[in-house]
Amino acid sequence: MLTKTRYLFILATTFMFAGCASVTESGYYWGNYSETYYEYIKAPSEQTVTNHLNELNRIVDTSKNKGLKVPPGIYAEIGYITAKRGDSDSSIAYYRQEAELYPESKGFIERLISDQK
Repeated sequence: MLTKTRYLFILATTFMFAGCASVTESGYYWGNYSETYYEYIKAPSEQTVTNHLNELNRIVDTSKNKGLKVPPGIYAEIGYITAKRGDSDSSIAYYRQEAELYPESKGFIERLISDQK
């Protein structure tokens, strides 16, 4: 079973390597992902998680406005934060968006959903 800490580590590792790339290099818009994630990990608080969640939502909105695909893991991370805040229905909807956008993540996403039920 995948623990929440391990899940965050996997997400962090993925984004650490991809988060610094510009739109033209990666084809994704990452915004200030690296900065807000670092602050959230360095000094976990309601404020830093809210700042990071706001940045994740900005990434989604900006990607859509620019006609870009939302970067991998963004919807899953929004879902994870939403689940931690106790909103299982919304988190499952975000997980499903991730699996729809990135079908290769479906097995992983289904495990996250089943852990919430």
